[in-house]
Amino acid sequence: MGYCVDSYLFVFNAKSSTKKHKKIKTYNCYFFKSINSANFRYTNSMKEVKNKLPNSVLVHLYKESLVLGIAPAIVDKKAQASQPVEEKNATTETEEPLITPIKFLGEHQKKILVLVQDINAVHLNERDFDLLTSILNACKLTIADIALINLANKHFSLHQILTQVPSEFVFIFDINPTHLKIKLPTKLYTPILLGETQLLFSNNLAQMQGIDQASKIEKTKLWSALKIIFKL
Repeated sequence: MGYCVDSYLFVFNAKSSTKKHKKIKTYNCYFFKSINSANFRYTNSMKEVKNKLPNSVLVHLYKESLVLGIAPAIVDKKAQASQPVEEKNATTETEEPLITPIKFLGEHQKKILVLVQDINAVHLNERDFDLLTSILNACKLTIADIALINLANKHFSLHQILTQVPSEFVFIFDINPTHLKIKLPTKLYTPILLGETQLLFSNNLAQMQGIDQASKIEKTKLWSALKIIFKL
C-alpha cells in the first residue's frame, strides 16, 4: 500500500505475528523522493537520512514508467589536455634553419640580394662580375650595396637565404624557381612581389656579353625592369 504526497511516495508494508497468544501487527514505512536517491529531513531535530535503493528494487516498484540512465564517464580534463590528438593530413613540412652562416660578397648596405650560379668561381667569374658592376653603377649602386651569393653546388631555399640575409630586392640570374623551393608564376624581367620583397628573374649574365643583337635585347629587357624597380 502506498501514497504519493507532494512528490513523496510513502509505502507501507504490514506484517502480522503471533507471540504468546497475542497478535501483534507491525508496519514498515519507506519514503521515496527521486528514482535512485532521496534525502529526508525529520522534524524534532532528527538527523538527516539518505537512502539509496538498488536498481533491482526500483525496477520492481516502477515496472511501467522507470527509465534507468547511464552513468556519465569520468574524464580527466588534465590528462586530456596534455595529450592532444594529431589529425591526419593536418601537418605542414617546415624547413630546418641553417646552422652555418651563408657567405656572400658585398656589405648588403641597401638590402639588395643578387643570386647567381657559377660553378667555376667562388662568387662570380671576372667577366660577369665586371658586367654586374656596370649594371649596378647604372642604377647608382655599388658592390657594397648588395650581397652576392653563388648558389652553385648549394641547396639553399629562398626562405633560408632571406632568413639570414633579409632583403628588399632580390635579383636572380639563371636559377630555376624550384631550386629555390618557391612556387610562383615567374616571368623573366617582370618584378614579382613576395611579401615585402621584390623578385626579378633574369637570364644569366653570360648571355648579355658581346655586341650581337641577342645580347643587346637581353640587356635592354633587364635595364627596363631595373628602371621600374628603382624608379630611374
